[in-house]
Amino acid sequence: MSNARRSITIGGVIVALIALLALLAPLLTTYGPNEVDTGAILEAPSARHFAGTDNLGRDLFARILYGGRTSLGVAFGIVAIGMGAGALLGCAVGLAGGWVDRIAMRLVDVALAIPSLVIALALAAAVGPSLVNLVLILGGLGVPLYLRLFRSEALSLRERPFVLAARANGAPAWRLLAVHILPNIAPLFATLASTALGTALVAASALSFIGLGAQPPTPEWGALIFEGRNTIMYEWWAAVLPGLAVAVSALGFVLLGDGLRDWLDPRGGGR
Repeated sequence: MSNARRSITIGGVIVALIALLALLAPLLTTYGPNEVDTGAILEAPSARHFAGTDNLGRDLFARILYGGRTSLGVAFGIVAIGMGAGALLGCAVGLAGGWVDRIAMRLVDVALAIPSLVIALALAAAVGPSLVNLVLILGGLGVPLYLRLFRSEALSLRERPFVLAARANGAPAWRLLAVHILPNIAPLFATLASTALGTALVAASALSFIGLGAQPPTPEWGALIFEGRNTIMYEWWAAVLPGLAVAVSALGFVLLGDGLRDWLDPRGGGR
């Protein structure tokens, strides 16, 4: 098995397993994510509570499973907005060329010159903490980066014979974009999206950890780490287990993305 296929297999299995556990949460635990048991506060992992309980007596296994739904949903939302808008705008700009391309690239240069973390913190503090705001902010911050990446791909594609032929036959710009450009960036989109999901997951968890994302009692991995931070020295499971969920999931996405990149690269012989 090639390195690319091995990476795709391992990453795909990790991602599929994490997603399956999150989707099947109601079937895998008898506890609700916000169900409180005052008689089992900070209880260590046991047969009764597989991952222990938190400082309010809530089952941590249930909160991690349900938190996976929230965290993965947020990551997908961020990538859908950032990469979806970036790919569409980038391809449109690359296809248009001329003054449209020049103005768009100057705006992108300005946007990328400002540290994304600073903008994210400022905007999150200004509009208030919530998961919707978190998705919109992080998704919007990704647009300039992906616009630049997909614009470069569109510049290459627009000089291909099939695009030149369609243009010579009078095909309108929207048809060139929809039929000849966007379908041909699908491999690049799939590769970047997988890696981007891991990055988005970590970024969203980090902002939730500092209180700018999910708010109590919503189960979300970054928020769970924050809730367990004060007891990490003697009740480690409350912070460490949600942290492992973030790390393992991000690793799965990165491995999948790296494998797809190598497998789809005709020069790398990844297949």
